Formats: sequence, C-alpha cells, structure tokens
Amino acid sequence: MIAEKQTKSANFLRIIAILKSLRDDSKISIQEYSRAKKYYKKLTGADIFIAD
Repeated sequence: MIAEKQTKSANFLRIIAILKSLRDDSKISIQEYSRAKKYYKKLTGADIFIAD
C-alpha cells in the first residue's frame, strides 16, 4: 500500500517537472500549467502538494 502511494506521487512529480519545463520555455501559459497540474494530480491520485 505504501509503495502504491509513493508511485502515484512519483509519477505526478515527473509530470510536474515536464510541465514546469514547458512553462519556463514559454510553450504553455501559466494558466495552462495550473490547469494541467490540477488535472494530473486528480488523474494520478497523488497526495502531495507542489508549491509554485
């Protein structure tokens, strides 16, 4: 059970890293980043909070 929760959070962190690089390269807007972050948190079931 613990490993499953860690995997969900790790997957979410990988997605966030990609989204941040897209945002920093101006390929997506800040609004798109925020929307995608919320969507992928719900999709992966991660239970962590990322402060930007």
